[in-house]
Order: sequence, then structure tokens, then C-alpha cells
Amino acid sequence: MNSITSDISCFVPVDPFWFVNNVYNEEFKSIEKKHKVQIKAQVNVQFLADQDAGRPLDAMSEFLALIEKSSNESYCSHIPLKFVDPDQWSDAFGVLQKSEKRLLLTLTSEEITAFGPTCSQDAFSDAICAMQKATNLLEETAAATPSNNNMKDLLLGSRTRIDKLCSKRTDTSSDTASSSGGKEYCSICLLRLNKKKRLKCQHEFCEQCLQHALHQTGSICPLCNHVFDVLMGDQPDGNMSWNKSSDSLPGFSGSGHIVINYNIPNGVQTERHPNPGKPFTGTSRTAYLPDNKEGNAVLQLLKKAFDQRLIFTVGNSKTNGLENQVIWSDISHKTSLSGGIQNFGYPDLNYLERVKKELMAKGIEES
Repeated sequence: MNSITSDISCFVPVDPFWFVNNVYNEEFKSIEKKHKVQIKAQVNVQFLADQDAGRPLDAMSEFLALIEKSSNESYCSHIPLKFVDPDQWSDAFGVLQKSEKRLLLTLTSEEITAFGPTCSQDAFSDAICAMQKATNLLEETAAATPSNNNMKDLLLGSRTRIDKLCSKRTDTSSDTASSSGGKEYCSICLLRLNKKKRLKCQHEFCEQCLQHALHQTGSICPLCNHVFDVLMGDQPDGNMSWNKSSDSLPGFSGSGHIVINYNIPNGVQTERHPNPGKPFTGTSRTAYLPDNKEGNAVLQLLKKAFDQRLIFTVGNSKTNGLENQVIWSDISHKTSLSGGIQNFGYPDLNYLERVKKELMAKGIEES
């Protein structure tokens, strides 16, 4: 079969293209790699007069102005849902419905993809984070003490605290330990402190409550997300390497780009993984950074994250539905050279700053 070297195109409705590009992303990339092409989409927008007095040109001009205006809000982030159940999604959605009107969310079994202004994405991420790090811990603590006569009041009080966390109204200066009449209370179980433990951020918890928290979140304060120790993930053994190319990335003219190669071989899950003792399927991934000062700084931060086992985890693949796969964790990567934000590529002028914030949240920052 003769290969076609000229560029060609076909017409595909927007909805199925969007679905395939997001849900079958690995197959999408496989086609590109196999046939040495880049698949790009441009929407053909028609302006059809539905009355004799219709003004398609004016409509197109106003529409393009709206597109240009919204381009500064078209950021994308991915929020993992490893520990969040549907009730928690509902709570987070309810909090944001009152204030965030320009946030587009898509949901899979593994993550939520959020499109919209950075401030809106941060608000939603905080709400989800509160559900992950508060509700689960409270329910786990409650399950550990089922004979407590105050359990109903405890859970009701816990829900109030979660609402405060999600709406960002919590005053962290008063969260060190709740107090009443000179008595101190644990901010997780809301009972009197039992074998008090204080973190570097000055928040205090019962020893057992904190142990439950650290089992779920690692070295992160359950209230303020302060990383108080070196945070280690559950990424399996593997290697990370990189090389450089002189070709520029879209949006970063004047510099080449860095090609990062990750390789995680097949292996057996440990106690920190979903199915200890069972095999998992490894992966090989490629990501790209601009070869400039900021890009090289992010490269070193990603190397720290890899060494701390934070880049990958083991779970279910959203692209093929298979279990026990090595998948991306919650640190954003650009896996395409081009195609823009929705295709995990460039241009995306805010990517480097965004990924630095994600890494900072895990205690990884420039020295």
C-alpha cells in the first residue's frame, strides 16, 4: 500500500472527535506514532442567516471576539479521584454551583478534567481535596470507634467542618485545635485530644486520627495541606531520562525542547497499591518541556518528583478500562508537541507555572 505524503483532512462531528480524543487518548496517540502524523482538529463554524434581515458577518465578528476573550480562560487540569466517592463529588459540585459559572467538567472513573479560569479550577480542586482528605478520614475514624455514643453528633459536626473547608471560610489560625472551656479537641474526630500530636504547621490531632490521615495522604497535614516531611508516593521502580532537540515548541520560539522519557517495567504490586501481590502492567511515556531556563528548572523538579515516586501510580486505565496498570498520577505533563491544551500539547503559556504549583503542593520546589 502506497503511503500518502501530502496533508489530508476529513470531516468528523465535534462531539465524537472530542470523545475519542479524551477517552481513547492512548489509541489516538498510537495512530499518530504508528503513521508518523499529527492529528489536529479545527472547528468549521458556519453562520447561517435564519431570516432575511440576518447579519452573518456581524455575528461572526462578535463570535470571534468572544473566542479571543475566552482564550485566556481555556486552561485544563486533571484531578484524580482515587479516594473520592460519588457523594463527595456531589458535595463539591454543590459548593461551586453558587460561585463558579465558567467551569466545564468532564468525569471519568479515574479523574475529573476541568476547563476554565485558573481561579475556578483552584476552587474546585480545593473542594475535591477537602472531600478526599476530610470525609474519608472522618468516616475511617468513625468506623474505628463504632461504640461511641456521640457518633451521630461527631459526623454531623464533621460535615459542617467539610463545608467550611470547601467554601474556604475556615480560619486556619483557629484550626490548631478546637477548644471549649479550656479543653482541646481534635480537628478530625472533633473529640478531646487523645495522645496529642502537633505538626510543623501547628495543627494538632489525636495520635490515632493522625495515623489514619497519614496512611491516606502521606506527609500532608489533613487541614492545611502543608507538607511536613519528604512526601513519598507509590510509583513502582523505573527510570527517567531526557534528551534535547533544537526544534522549538509552539509558543516558545527561540529555544529548542526537552524530551523526557519515562519507563516503568511490569512488576508486582506492593502493600501500597490497590491489589497487593497481583501483577501490574508497566508503561513507557514521553513528555515535553521548552529548553529554556524555566523549562530546565521544571525538569529538575520533575526529577525530584520521580525520585520521590510521585509521577506515576497503579490503578485503572481510563483509556482502555484495564485494571492494574501504571498510570499518570496528578502532576500535569505535556505528552504532545502541539495541539494545544485540549490535546495535552503546546501552546500553553501557563503550563510551566501551573505544574510548578502542583509540585509545590507536594513539597517540591526550587531551592
